This record gives sequence, structure tokens and C-alpha cells, in this order.
Amino acid sequence: MGKIDERLGKARIRGDVKIQRIKALLSLHQQAFKQKVVQAFAEKHAMTMEQVLKSQGVVIDHYIHSKYKYVERAVSEITEFKRPVILNIRRDPCGEAVCKICERDQSNVEKLQRIYDDRIVFYDLYDSSPEGALYHIIHQGKGEKLLPLIAVIHNGEVKKYWSGRPVEVEEYREYLDLLI
Repeated sequence: MGKIDERLGKARIRGDVKIQRIKALLSLHQQAFKQKVVQAFAEKHAMTMEQVLKSQGVVIDHYIHSKYKYVERAVSEITEFKRPVILNIRRDPCGEAVCKICERDQSNVEKLQRIYDDRIVFYDLYDSSPEGALYHIIHQGKGEKLLPLIAVIHNGEVKKYWSGRPVEVEEYREYLDLLI
């Protein structure tokens, strides 16, 4: 996971798990994306980054806001829940490409729904939706980025996430039982 800027709140470590605030992760991702946009514009037009920000800052800010508005809305919804949230970002089952890991993991998610009922919130997103960009905001680690991404989020903090493999019910419970 990436380093969190001190202005946004430091990551806390509990055991071997790094806890990060989802809004801070979103803000960092937006800042990094804005920097790439400004840098690309500066290189293309033989300008300094400061010149780009001075002349095009408002336009770039508008572009960033429009690019992230659906992700911001999803993050706001997730952080408003008082109960733990299981965020499940997976491939759209109606799409052409099939994700066997996503299909295999779905039965574990359904078991969790039966076990926890309304004590936790299940928040499902498809990778093809604009909100699916949350995958890249949460999964900042090195290595291959595979679906599904499943995260346990509580009070705006990403407690744990897994990607690219089915997660057994016992693994989920290790984190959820502490939160309920």
C-alpha cells in the first residue's frame, strides 16, 4: 500500500495489517492523477508545471472532478454506513469476459450474507462501472492486479483487502467478528 500524506492522516498498523482511511486514499489518488495530467500537458506544450497550473488549473480541476465524481459518491456512501462494509469489486457477470475467481468467490460472499445478515453492508461494484476505479485506489500494492478485490471497511478505514483469489469465510470472519 502507498504512503499516506501526513495532511491526510497517517496509516496505522495493527498487527500485520495496515489500516488506511478510504477518503485519504482517494485524495492521494486524485493528487497523483492531477500531477500526471499537469506533467503531460506541460511536456506537450513546452511549459513548466507552474505555468500549466496558472493557465489551465481551473480546467484541470474540473476534469479531475468529473473523472472522479462517481468514485467520490461511492466513497461517501461507504463511509456513511455505521456497520462494517464488504466492498466487492468484481467482473460484470453479464460481460463477455468471465472471471472464474469472481464466480468461485461469490459463494463465500453469499455465505457471509447468511451468517451476518443485516449486521454488515455488502457493497457490490463491477469493474466496468465508473465506481470500479475504487479498485486502483485501494489496491496500491505491487504485482499483478486481479479481480475480485474484496475489502473490509469500517468507519471509513480499509481494515483489510484481498485481490485475485477467493477468500474463505473464516478469513473474512477474522476481521468482521472484531467489528461487530
